Amino acid sequence: MWVRTTDVESGTRLLAFIPERTTMSERRPERPRQLERLWAVPVVLGAAAAAVTSWGSPVAVALIVVALLPWVAEQVRRPLPEWVFAALAIAPVVGITVLVDLNASMFLVTSALSQLVGRRSSRERIAAAAVIGVVVPFVPVLAGWSFNVGAVYFAIGNLLAIVVGVLLARTRSLATELRTADARLAVAQAQEERTALARDVHDLVAHSLTVVVLQIGGARRILRSDRDAAEAALSQAELVCRESLDGVREVVGLLRTEGDDPLRSWSLDHLVDTYRSAGVAIDLDLRADLDALPIITRGTLFRVVQEALANAARYRTPSSTIDVVIRQDLGMVVGRVTNVRPRGPRVPSTGGYGLPGLREQVERVGGGIESGPAGDRWVVECRLPTDAARPMEVSR
Repeated sequence: MWVRTTDVESGTRLLAFIPERTTMSERRPERPRQLERLWAVPVVLGAAAAAVTSWGSPVAVALIVVALLPWVAEQVRRPLPEWVFAALAIAPVVGITVLVDLNASMFLVTSALSQLVGRRSSRERIAAAAVIGVVVPFVPVLAGWSFNVGAVYFAIGNLLAIVVGVLLARTRSLATELRTADARLAVAQAQEERTALARDVHDLVAHSLTVVVLQIGGARRILRSDRDAAEAALSQAELVCRESLDGVREVVGLLRTEGDDPLRSWSLDHLVDTYRSAGVAIDLDLRADLDALPIITRGTLFRVVQEALANAARYRTPSSTIDVVIRQDLGMVVGRVTNVRPRGPRVPSTGGYGLPGLREQVERVGGGIESGPAGDRWVVECRLPTDAARPMEVSR
């Protein structure tokens, strides 16, 4: 069965498949124990009634005992091959009706036909069972006994039993398909959780490493001329690394506890300050009330700006300014990040969970995102709904 568990060393939440204690051979879903007991009821009653009416014929009583053997094997979980089960359950009853006329032993045939069709309801098996179910009740007439109207009732009962068997077979088939679909859904859900986790970790690490690289690069350049400034830059890089580690731990759930505020790490001011401290000039223009936004919208906006700033800092023209504008427009919050593009060919993307991953997040909440050149600048712009109900209306 699929269960949620947590890796002790990494704290990562996992979705794992743990085999149940009961094996498939013990559970035998194809023939549930309850149905075996249910079929045993008419078998026992029919055999008892047939034994009473056939007591004067020792051979008939012996045949009743033989007809009960396959049912006993089922109860002790030693099932016989289907053709052996059919022969032992039906042939002795035919002999009984020839010896002592039609009696309650016919219920053994009714139960056998229902179980055989319930195991596998192929057209050939259903047709064969229908022929046997209709013909066997009239065998006494062919053997010289007078016509008994009970033969008609038994024939109809046998056909109804076959219908019940078909329904049971269909139920088992649907149950198997449901278990398969449930397992596939669990796998898909686990994959989605892993993708979301990888995307969140990428967003945190890409931003942090960009700032760290800038800080270390600046410290290296001024290490000999200004040791104090270099030490301050390295201290800031260390601080960003620690914040990134805390963020990664929060994403994987290692340090998350009840009462954590999900908004505490979604401050655009703090995000921009980390880049400014690394020597990146950023102009932040907030024209929207971020506190009034739904949590899912605010979190998605933060991720977009974070990824856009990481890319802009990496590819910007030196000494240029990155512009970040957040505004509201007709029920949407618009986030726009622009930077001057460096001359020459753009550094190719390394792939991963950058803007493509952000596009999935933005579309999931009912928004849109665009990125590309606009003159001598590179623009990333997203539009997110300010109404928390809107994302529910967007189909995946």
